[in-house]
Amino acid sequence: MNTFRSLATLATLVASCLFAGCSEPDEPPRAHWTDVTDSTEVRLIRESESLCEDCITLEQVLIMGDTIGDGYLRAAFHMVRDSAGNYWFGQYEAVKVFDAAGEYMGEVGRAGEGPLEWDDAMPVHTDPEGRVHIFDNGNLRHSVVGPDFALIEDERLPGIIDAVRPLADGERWVLNMEHATPNARDLPLHILLGAEITGSFGGRIVLANDRSASTQFHRIITTDAADRTFSSPVYRRYEIEVWSDTGRRITGFLEPEFNDPPRDPEAPESADNPPSSTIRALRVDSEDRLWVLSWQLRDDWLDMMEERRGPDGRVTLEMKPGLETIDRMDGQIDVIDLTAATVIARRRMEGVVVVDFLGDDALWAGEFLGAGHLRVGIWEIGFTP
Repeated sequence: MNTFRSLATLATLVASCLFAGCSEPDEPPRAHWTDVTDSTEVRLIRESESLCEDCITLEQVLIMGDTIGDGYLRAAFHMVRDSAGNYWFGQYEAVKVFDAAGEYMGEVGRAGEGPLEWDDAMPVHTDPEGRVHIFDNGNLRHSVVGPDFALIEDERLPGIIDAVRPLADGERWVLNMEHATPNARDLPLHILLGAEITGSFGGRIVLANDRSASTQFHRIITTDAADRTFSSPVYRRYEIEVWSDTGRRITGFLEPEFNDPPRDPEAPESADNPPSSTIRALRVDSEDRLWVLSWQLRDDWLDMMEERRGPDGRVTLEMKPGLETIDRMDGQIDVIDLTAATVIARRRMEGVVVVDFLGDDALWAGEFLGAGHLRVGIWEIGFTP
């Protein structure tokens, strides 16, 4: 079938069901999601009739980071756990390391442009040898650091990255970045081998009823053992597209009621134009189930707001004194059976600012203790479907 005709047919069907409330027709048997041949396919995610809300267990096992002293954390968006159980936190011009018990061990690097000197240090991966991979946007450099904190090697980066994940061969990386070459200018994902881009991909399939902005490049990404990349726009949409390591789009998944209607970013926040929930992290487990971390807008978010009049006389909603914008959100974990495109398990984490997964058995979250004071919580995950 012609690609554009296939896309138009799909868009018409989805749009009519979303806006006219039509009944869902019986779907013919589908190919397994890994064997799809229609590169424009989008599968709608639904809740399972047997959605389990107690299958995911969570236990906070550690809180780390001091509010003063050497162990002070002022940023916590890039962190990895190495094979010895130590935690490496990117702190712009340095990397702070805590041991498995949460005790501060020391600092790797300093501000600058030379070896083991950073401008924007982002630990993103620890490999089977226990080495930590640190990407530095300020110096456009990928550094590999050993468990003894010694530099092993450096590679140049081709540009400023938003996200990075390794492929299974340990040699290649998937980068989310803008890359202004003729063949990659409109594509957000790129394969990096050494210091060279070997392929670019990741353009979205945009449905006819898609009223959200689609030009921003920032993606949440993860990879699996089969070298597939799972990619989601970072703002406002619960949409995941799956790509092969050759840049072929395998399929897509969409939860159509997420932030519906979508927020108008040009209009002030209000009861009719609420803040958006967002996806924060993805991972694929050994059973090919997709785990999704998101920030979900609380039902009582308006109670945290108050009206304020600006110098221009315009009245807007602002957070009440003592509250941060993140206080309006709860963390949420969804487990999706990709074969059936259904959410089979869900767990809400009230008041917990989830950030990312730590392998298969843990996640980490921010523990905010007032303005400028940050600690990090480690949560063990259990799953009994």
